Amino acid sequence: MLTKINAEIPRSFLPLLAPARHKGAFGGRGSGKSHHFAEQLILRCFSRETRAVCLREIQNTLKESVRQLLIDKIAKFGLGDYFDVLESEIRGRNGSLIIFKGMQSFNAESIKSLEGFDVAWVEEAQTLSARSLRLLRPTIRKPGSELWYSWNARYDTDAVDEFFRGAIKPPDSICVRVNWNDNPWFPDVLAAERAHDMLVDPEIAEHVWEGGYENITEGSYYARLIAAAENEGRIGDFPYDPSLRLRTAWDIGIDDYTAIWFIQDEGQQATAIDYYEASGEGAPEIVANCMPELLPELREQVVGLANIGRSIPFKYNLHFLPHDVKVREWGGGGKERRLTLMELGVKPIHVGVADKDGDRINATRSLLPITRFNNTPRVQIGLKRLRRYSRKWNETMKSFSGPLHDGASHASDGFGEYAVNCGLIRPTPIEKKKPRDSWNRDEDEPSDSWKVV
Repeated sequence: MLTKINAEIPRSFLPLLAPARHKGAFGGRGSGKSHHFAEQLILRCFSRETRAVCLREIQNTLKESVRQLLIDKIAKFGLGDYFDVLESEIRGRNGSLIIFKGMQSFNAESIKSLEGFDVAWVEEAQTLSARSLRLLRPTIRKPGSELWYSWNARYDTDAVDEFFRGAIKPPDSICVRVNWNDNPWFPDVLAAERAHDMLVDPEIAEHVWEGGYENITEGSYYARLIAAAENEGRIGDFPYDPSLRLRTAWDIGIDDYTAIWFIQDEGQQATAIDYYEASGEGAPEIVANCMPELLPELREQVVGLANIGRSIPFKYNLHFLPHDVKVREWGGGGKERRLTLMELGVKPIHVGVADKDGDRINATRSLLPITRFNNTPRVQIGLKRLRRYSRKWNETMKSFSGPLHDGASHASDGFGEYAVNCGLIRPTPIEKKKPRDSWNRDEDEPSDSWKVV
């Protein structure tokens, strides 16, 4: 005799009841994501024979799995007589089976043991590596099989976020965003925790409770300053102004990224109107791709500008480059990088000095509160890098040390090159017979000792 089960489902989760190859639910704490998938898995295993695997990226013990949550759902539905709860698996009377695994325990051969499974549920999927996702997807191949993912959004570069929320959506997929206010049973104790977090640290609360990306971390240098720019409306439509000076600031990489900021300022406020980064490109490719106005053969080609989102050519005033621009060489030939750039029209050049005692970081912290950012896809990439620029964590000493060298450091060093050499907080401009702003790329290069104001 079949048992009648009444299961209440929040409205926001209803789309996940439809058949789909990939089902995802992401959001903040207290939304009920794990509870929904746990209930649906128990109901499916009860209603028909199902083989399911519950996965995490790392699972050292069963206490780290959803085993106890599934046991609680079995009790909630009064199905204790239909399931045998064993130490490492749960078995149903009808042949259903639920096991628990960590993805890092699999390799290309051992994961084949999951080929005949009907459901794979990845909990805490924000920690799932790209390697694990590549292994898992083709392994669960039984006709009608489904892959379920539940996660708290962390970074837009996490494998699960790029898979579900990237530019190209996966076929036959359903993904819902659910938060605390989608949970009819959101407990009072969590409501009090959320209210406290919103008062104390609204930026962190946006990530924890509202499902936003983790833009602010303990070791971050600039994340709160970028959040302030967002809250104050300094990230928006701020395009190139031909009446203002335009300067570029660089961080040069050979085996890794070269990052370039395009910045205008009016004396009391800076505006980042564009950003460019490239990996593995030589100087000619970089200039052609982001500064075609400097190359005579491209200067009159409007299509070249359109390809990088410009309607009119930029007029450059000055280019800030790091001290290592004098190093030989860039792609062979034994020539200084600075001279290579000058031959491509990148001049006049101001060469900075080696960063000392965090000068770039301190200067950037002073500059960011009076900086606006043009809200374009390219500038958003630069902003993402600034948000994530952080200190290294010393696991042995349990403390932070100097800056972490990763994908965020080049954009941050480039912005810092501008900040440390062209700080906008200055009491009185230094009078010059020929101020620096009158330099243009057709004149001789100024000396490296020329004072920037």
